[in-house]
Amino acid sequence: MKMPYSSDTMTSAGIRAACMFGLAEWLEHSRPEVPLDAHGYVPRAEDNLLPGLTLGDFAKDLEAGAGKELLGKFRAVHSSAALAVNCFAPLRAGDVPFHLAGHDGLRVEAFERKFPTGLARAQPPHLDVVASSPGEIVAIESKCLEYLTPKRPAFSDRYRTEITDERATGPWYAEMLRLVAGEGHHYRCLDAAQLIKHAFGLAHNADRPATLVYLYWEPMDAGLSPLFAEHRREIAEFAERVAGSNLKFEAMSYPELWSDWDNSGDDRLVAHVAALRARYEVPAWAWEGVEWKKGRLVSASWLDELIDKPEADRAVAEATIKRVMEMYGWSEEEARSMYGNS
Repeated sequence: MKMPYSSDTMTSAGIRAACMFGLAEWLEHSRPEVPLDAHGYVPRAEDNLLPGLTLGDFAKDLEAGAGKELLGKFRAVHSSAALAVNCFAPLRAGDVPFHLAGHDGLRVEAFERKFPTGLARAQPPHLDVVASSPGEIVAIESKCLEYLTPKRPAFSDRYRTEITDERATGPWYAEMLRLVAGEGHHYRCLDAAQLIKHAFGLAHNADRPATLVYLYWEPMDAGLSPLFAEHRREIAEFAERVAGSNLKFEAMSYPELWSDWDNSGDDRLVAHVAALRARYEVPAWAWEGVEWKKGRLVSASWLDELIDKPEADRAVAEATIKRVMEMYGWSEEEARSMYGNS
């Protein structure tokens, strides 16, 4: 494929197209047997899964949601639902505890869980991932490319007339009123209205301390476009505006999360991160000099770091080599030549 976009294409649509190209490149190189249509969709939902995952690991969750993800959007290489499932479903299947944004000992409970807001005739918000520990609940809103398509905030009048409990006295409600009134800055990238609705639903249902986490994807070369920096500035501004509520808000990127897991010392998380990075850590523009080996992007800095594992990390390196052999059907010699002779 020829990449027709450059980092000078600063419109949201152009940047989104460049990111879609990067994600599609992975599919073309790693799974050439899977056709991809002009809109970036694979034929079947299972074609969009990491090796080892099956629909049975999560299908009931998504089918219970209102979005009918498996029939449509889930098949896109840029699907945020597929990104969330690929990231967290293996952890639920293996009962692997994980940490996220400072929250430790979490386990995955569900995907696409509904959180009714208590408003009459209102569609309940769906959170992409719900995780918990004995003392808290963490709900995740997953984003891939959605924030590259700007949206204007919109709320029905019911949010102002029917929310009369303690939610109406907090900063989430105050930020809704500010957006509705059109006062001051509006967000270009961040879908603040969606996050506020999620917060109302989560606060209405949580039986213990709760946190809403905004987890978003960026390409490896996000620094080549100021739009990604703008998105991060908007996240920080929004976090400041809703601070002080009983329902907490936190945000981080998927690459930041994977870096945390990679340094966890848990060989299960480290091996899983290798698979996730192979699938999703791709550039949008910086393709010069990129090399592939059997569908694997081999010029990324994270791969260079993996090659020279210190002696103390031998078990982690061995687990990663085994996982890569299973994923790509490599011989042990091929895997060790790729990942070092640990």
